[in-house]
Amino acid sequence: MILDDRTYGKIRIADPLVNELINSSPVQRLKKINQSGGPVFLEPSRDITRYEHSIGVWHLLRHFKASPKEQIAGLLHDTPHTAFSHVIDIVFPTQNHTFHEQFTERIILNSEIPDILTRHKINVEEILNKEKFHLLEADLPDLSADRIDYFLRDTRPDQIFPDRLVKEFLNGLFIKDSVFYFKDRSLASLYAILFLNAGRLLWLDPNSHGSFYLLAAALKKAIELKRITIDDFFKTDSEVFAKLKGVDDNDVQNYVKRLNPSTRFVYVEKDLAEFSGPNKPRVVDPLVMTKGRLVRVSEITPRLKELFDHYKKTYGILSVSECK
Repeated sequence: MILDDRTYGKIRIADPLVNELINSSPVQRLKKINQSGGPVFLEPSRDITRYEHSIGVWHLLRHFKASPKEQIAGLLHDTPHTAFSHVIDIVFPTQNHTFHEQFTERIILNSEIPDILTRHKINVEEILNKEKFHLLEADLPDLSADRIDYFLRDTRPDQIFPDRLVKEFLNGLFIKDSVFYFKDRSLASLYAILFLNAGRLLWLDPNSHGSFYLLAAALKKAIELKRITIDDFFKTDSEVFAKLKGVDDNDVQNYVKRLNPSTRFVYVEKDLAEFSGPNKPRVVDPLVMTKGRLVRVSEITPRLKELFDHYKKTYGILSVSECK
């Protein structure tokens, strides 16, 4: 199998197990789960899917020579995502925005994936234990394959930085004791600054925040009316949205009609906001090899820590209204 990837170019997949898993129903379903959730309704160019992100994470883990099991874990890591991705975290609030992770058993264990892994002599429970795979996922502010891919990938549609930097970042990353690090402090600083700016421009911008809450409001009302159930979220974005459009309720239909490219949101003061709530201002503080030891780039360049702190304080709670 050869895939033409928007972030890394052509990806050749020769491993029979990987090909079989890619063709499994849980992974194929991700082709119809948008990465951003709500924003794609307002900005159709943000058409990245959980499927291509999952392929990208697998590709990065292979590129950096992670173990075969960690590569498989990377390929499957997003299969528990419900329809509309993280919008579900507003519909059913949890403390750490990880509602979808509760459904690993329902999505994966009740599919053909355990049989596929068993035939290849791999224990599915071992693959699902993501805590042991530190290249795949790591706590902030560290880098991880998941975090690297969604940063590089989400910035491609609007070309927030040129494609050549994708290759430069990947060539500048190294691994020691299952931790990503840079040797070049300037490249590490650039990565951290661009990651923060991607948050401001893509993940926490007014349209993202507004569309999340707009879609969540429609879903909450439809659930209240018992027109949509938790089972529906195991379907695809388009299937759930079709059900939303069929709900005979003025509030739901008003929300749904506003989910289109002509709608734009702006930041406002909280008392003027239609939607106001917490968000996830994430920063990465890459490790840099300096004089034989790994240190945070913010320790080398303290002004970066000031930038990180200001960003987290400013974007922790966002208030938006539609721009009429």
